[in-house]
Formats: sequence, structure tokens, C-alpha cells
Amino acid sequence: MAEQSENQRRAYELLGVLLERAAREELPVIAWTVASAQSEPILAGHCEAVDPIQRQDDFEAWRAALGAEAWPNGIKQDYGVRLHASVADQGAGVTVTLAAEIRHDEM
Repeated sequence: MAEQSENQRRAYELLGVLLERAAREELPVIAWTVASAQSEPILAGHCEAVDPIQRQDDFEAWRAALGAEAWPNGIKQDYGVRLHASVADQGAGVTVTLAAEIRHDEM
């Protein structure tokens, strides 16, 4: 239990750093979730813009800013495509993931 609390604390601290960076670099606003896996903390960003092109642009802006590696061509789903990228922040020991869904009817 103590390890999971420590994991969440590290993820929250990294979120604060990323939000400060977003303000400085004018990165788009996205939703963030802090999760605590047993072995490592995870900070998950989700791009939720109403416009699908903006959603994809938001994803790409954050992916580039973090140097996150995207899954080529996204993850095919019945409803459309899920864009996914992740990077391990070695300094904080937190994995940052990014996601955006683009539905078939939006393409």
C-alpha cells in the first residue's frame, strides 16, 4: 500500500511539472489521469477535443513535446482508431501514456 501511495505521489508531481510546461509552451489542454500500477506509476493523458482533427493535433503536440513513441497507425478498434504513445520519464520513474480516439464516422 505504501508503494502505491509513493507511486501516485510521483505521478502527481510529474503532472504538476507537465502542466507548468504546457503553460510555458502553450501545449493544448488535455485530460490527465493518475494511475498506480503495482510496479510503477502511470500518468495517462487523453486528448478529448470535439473536433477529430484538433484531437489528433493535440495528441501529436503532446507526443512530440514528450518525445513519446507512438504505435504506428494506432490501434485498430471496431469504432475507429485509438492513437497511443508512451514514454518513461526516467527522472521521476513515471510512465506517461497518451491516447486519442478517432471514430470511423469522424474520418
